[in-house]
Amino acid sequence: MMESGKGDFYLLALLLAVLAGAFWLFAGEEKASLYAEIRVEGELCKRIELTGHRGIETVEVVSGRGRNLIQVEDESVCVLEADCPDKVCVKTGKLSKSGQTAACLPHKLLLEIKEGPLP
Repeated sequence: MMESGKGDFYLLALLLAVLAGAFWLFAGEEKASLYAEIRVEGELCKRIELTGHRGIETVEVVSGRGRNLIQVEDESVCVLEADCPDKVCVKTGKLSKSGQTAACLPHKLLLEIKEGPLP
């Protein structure tokens, strides 16, 4: 049977220190906050916090170009209804990840998911 030397002890201590450091580093990471921005003709209409949102909320956006109904359900958002001819915005479906967008070109509406603290 082989005896453990000082080198083994130091190697084990180093390994434990690295694991403890990695645990501390990753345990402190928080999930980034997500929010949705609704813009018409480039102008901000509304920001909606998505992270932690529970239930269903609807937002009606009416402009001289038409009407869109936005639905927030739990931590996702979608264009539920639109009176535009092609309804591409409605067909986009639910958005729930940073960078996802839905656009209604006839109404010049942009729905975008962003990450970070709510401005």
